[in-house]
Amino acid sequence: MDTAIKQITVQELILELQNFPSDAQISLTDGYGETFSIVGFEAGSDGVNIVIADDVDSDDDG
Repeated sequence: MDTAIKQITVQELILELQNFPSDAQISLTDGYGETFSIVGFEAGSDGVNIVIADDVDSDDDG
């Protein structure tokens, strides 16, 4: 498993993503394979917080 990135600047994040198509979908996956969707961004006391939610499959009726 790759080393986790605990902190990254907005500029570093943009540089990491710049070679992907601008309309590419982004989700976050943890070490156990659980996927989360980015639902927003908010100012935090020490930077920017990425707000996530469980990624719910729209085809799953529950």
